[in-house]
Amino acid sequence: MGHEEPRLAEALTEERAWEAEGVTVLTASVALPRLAGNGGSAKRFNRYYRRFCRAYFTYCKQILLPEAADSLRASLAASTPWECARAELRYRVSHRAGAVWSVVCDARETVCGLPPFLIRRAEVWDVDAGLPMPLEEFFPPRTRCKKTLLRFAREETLRRVGNGAAFRDDWRAALRRAWNARNFYLTERGLCFFYPLCAVAGAKEGVVTFTVPYDAERGPFPPPEG
Repeated sequence: MGHEEPRLAEALTEERAWEAEGVTVLTASVALPRLAGNGGSAKRFNRYYRRFCRAYFTYCKQILLPEAADSLRASLAASTPWECARAELRYRVSHRAGAVWSVVCDARETVCGLPPFLIRRAEVWDVDAGLPMPLEEFFPPRTRCKKTLLRFAREETLRRVGNGAAFRDDWRAALRRAWNARNFYLTERGLCFFYPLCAVAGAKEGVVTFTVPYDAERGPFPPPEG
């Protein structure tokens, strides 16, 4: 029997709503990837995102719901306009090469009276195995990935600051402090690594992302096509 190419099934979707003072103050909707099939790899992939879905709703209830309830009470007390808070978690496949799939998930939050917020999460999958791939997989053995990518980020940040980007005054320390080896994904142009909103730059800069072109010898390696 020939090898079946992994493919996406219908997305995992779910919605929730929470009330305070008898009013719906927060709605949340989720759309996450699912693989077709009943093999072990597909089950592991799908189980990961089902858990992610549950964890996100728990976060909404524990963190966003109190903020949404406070926004309603503040608006009632001040007789100012108010809107129900919204949270949306969506995914995109940023790159696909054979069994290597890169999935980016963005959670966008809007709470009345607070600035909009974005949380990004990403995984690079070996979908044949149903397992995430670590950053080190895309570099030669014994490469000091953190050192290599931080050097790239510092050089790129100097260029961006020179062009007027609004980075923090302590951006050099912030790049090192907020580094997370899990915060990366793939595109056709190269390997992207990113920092949480406001971690190294002002909110207007969004999720600060650096793209390192592929290099078949020094890394990051391009994912195999077959």
